[in-house]
Amino acid sequence: MKLLERWLDRTAQGVALLGALGILAMMVHITLDIFLRSSISVSIPATQELVTRYYMVTLALLPLAWVERKRSMIFVEAFSGLFGSRGLRVVDSFVALFSASVYAILAVATWDKAMEQYDIGSYVMSLNFPMPVWPTYLILPVAFGLSTLVTLARIPLLFTKDREE
Repeated sequence: MKLLERWLDRTAQGVALLGALGILAMMVHITLDIFLRSSISVSIPATQELVTRYYMVTLALLPLAWVERKRSMIFVEAFSGLFGSRGLRVVDSFVALFSASVYAILAVATWDKAMEQYDIGSYVMSLNFPMPVWPTYLILPVAFGLSTLVTLARIPLLFTKDREE
């Protein structure tokens, strides 16, 4: 179980680090674009496309596994006081199983779409330059797949680890 926990922590920290690096890259990119546009009237080509198609998709979805690992999703505790410690663990495991099922369905569905976009070589035109956007479609199945694994791995940890919650 310690190996599983360590793997989960490192995976979650890795995607969180990628998200932080993505935020930094986006800030530098946009700041540089604004500075160049204001100072010498030159804009970095495809800034809008890069921000909307690459940065925002990555920043919104890649840290999903980290949020699941930290148990930072929104949840309602309206009836949790009615269950004992063991009952709460059972409910949490059912919720984790349901969440993992939804993530898995989303991972498969978005994988199919990503492969479709890869096959056709999806792109957008930016200043007469075809900018490939098919790689961004791969972010979704990766994010949902990691979230599935993290959520499924939480189930055995619910019953083997002391909970202070």
